[in-house]
Amino acid sequence: MTKATPRSLLFLSCDLVGSTQYKQREPLWQEAFLSFYREFPQILGELTLEKKYAPGFDLWKPVGDELIFTTPVTTETDVFRATRIWVETMDAYEKGPLRDVGMKTKGGAFIATFPGPDSESSIPRDPTIEKSDKGVVELNDEALTTRSPNYLYDYFGPSIDTGFRVLSACSNRYFTLSVETAWALAQCAVDSGVRNEFPVSDLRLLDSREFKGVWNGREYPLFALDRHSLDSVYVAMARIHSETVEPIDVVNLCRECLGKPDWPSGIYLPDSGHVEFRNTPVDTLDDLRTNSMEGAETVLPEGDTGDNLEQDAPLGDEVVQS
Repeated sequence: MTKATPRSLLFLSCDLVGSTQYKQREPLWQEAFLSFYREFPQILGELTLEKKYAPGFDLWKPVGDELIFTTPVTTETDVFRATRIWVETMDAYEKGPLRDVGMKTKGGAFIATFPGPDSESSIPRDPTIEKSDKGVVELNDEALTTRSPNYLYDYFGPSIDTGFRVLSACSNRYFTLSVETAWALAQCAVDSGVRNEFPVSDLRLLDSREFKGVWNGREYPLFALDRHSLDSVYVAMARIHSETVEPIDVVNLCRECLGKPDWPSGIYLPDSGHVEFRNTPVDTLDDLRTNSMEGAETVLPEGDTGDNLEQDAPLGDEVVQS
């Protein structure tokens, strides 16, 4: 069976704020949402070409009034550039198609790493097509290898569960980030030093939250990009109550989190200059593959019929008398 290629994907979400009220208020509400499903990806595509972001973005899934895309990331710079392009797309969409509609956008970003701690799944589109008695891990491996159109492919795992908890805390102002995403952004800023090629003056540590089911109930550091950081009111407020964080402090906090043995997520950036980002993820399904082979029938050598037992050989639980 072909081994899964180790990789990390950055997941980025854009949701519409005020969509429920809009649908109930406007008789022709469908047009605004059809616009979202088409014009938001168009703006994203235009900015991707303009910024020459080669990995590009792929739609993972629409979830109601939310669009979630993925992009492969191999360095911290990939994470930084993709996140900035995404937020810029959200801002452009608000100032363009949403300007006269009365809705806003919100979203967030998280990283998932494969083949561990996260996994990829295959789901038969037609429930009658699979009649094999093979184990589910083997059937999944075969479907992932063939990439047959008979299956729907998806992702699942602790990083994705945690990521959705992080997304649930976003707002129009705060674009929330998983710890892994915040670490990559802050690491770019630290590495650039005084050149300030990767500014993160809008990076915030909002608070720490106990997300249900995440990190054994321990409080999770909730980072975000402040999309309104340049608003004059918030600038004035920041002089009284500063919310800014130093990139090196973000890096140190995130490193401590990922260093805990019960941390739920991972990150793999093979082209990073930092060894802690280059640890190859372990395939968490390998143990299940091993277990599935236990008890399997042994294949006899060619020409061996298996009939060469002694006539009085003991069977089952018979005890051999000496």
